[in-house]
Amino acid sequence: MSVRRLPIRVTKIQPVKYFFLFIIYLWLRFDLVLRIAFGNSWKSRFEFMAQLFGEADTEKFLAHRVKLVLHRRRPRVPIILPSDVEKLTNQFLKHQNTHKTGRKNRLAIINKLIFWATNPEINRENVDSYKTRSAIVSTLLNVIFHNSLYAESELILNSLQAIVFSRVTYIGKKGEPSPIVHDVILTGVSQILVRHFSEIVRLRDQKIDKLTTIQLIKELNKAKGGTGSLAFSGEATKRHDEYRHKFPLSSTHVELLYRILEHYTFSAWPDSRDKAISVVNNLESQLKTDLKSLIIKTKDE
Repeated sequence: MSVRRLPIRVTKIQPVKYFFLFIIYLWLRFDLVLRIAFGNSWKSRFEFMAQLFGEADTEKFLAHRVKLVLHRRRPRVPIILPSDVEKLTNQFLKHQNTHKTGRKNRLAIINKLIFWATNPEINRENVDSYKTRSAIVSTLLNVIFHNSLYAESELILNSLQAIVFSRVTYIGKKGEPSPIVHDVILTGVSQILVRHFSEIVRLRDQKIDKLTTIQLIKELNKAKGGTGSLAFSGEATKRHDEYRHKFPLSSTHVELLYRILEHYTFSAWPDSRDKAISVVNNLESQLKTDLKSLIIKTKDE
């Protein structure tokens, strides 16, 4: 990503005339005697320059100088490096998630990382911004995600849509322009989906085992002529709080992650396309069903 700057130009002033305007301007501005005599007032200076070069060209020249000064004084857009991302990640891990202030700071860090990844001004200033965005996506989908509370993980997953599909770049395009960053996104999304469906399979097998155990107990009680109550329920209790397990994910986030994965199966970059197709095939082999149909069915339920 190259740095593009819009030059500020003065129109219709001849180069030679501009040169002498500039020389007189420097003299009028920095001469110690004139500074003492006129102070910060430019009225007399302007009248002097207008007599020499004409009022119109003098106004254009001074207006140009004002624009330059304002341009130089504007706040500088920071250049964000991967080391800055690492510092924020370490801060995130240090904040206590059991305190209100700590949770607030953790959410602020996630939002800041998302802002760095999606802000066109920040990414325009750094020619190696793709490295920073790669580091941001990697830490959001790995270290921070796996150490996050439920609300924090939701914020991370919701941000993916903006990063993948809606990030406005310096050339006006939408979506992430770098194939390197896309590969990091695809890797992170794939790992999360694999964890999700592995948990689905585990819970399914666990439920089958419990139901089998319950049926065996019923048969034993029936054979003994007893009707005693069972010692446990076959349904696992699901807690709905901020400390609950992230896996399995909500159907909304599974659908979003699958949409991103499916997006990469049609990628213009062969490596990303082949990798996405391989992930889909492996998941379907593990689940023994069509992945898209399963997600649609889960959503309808």
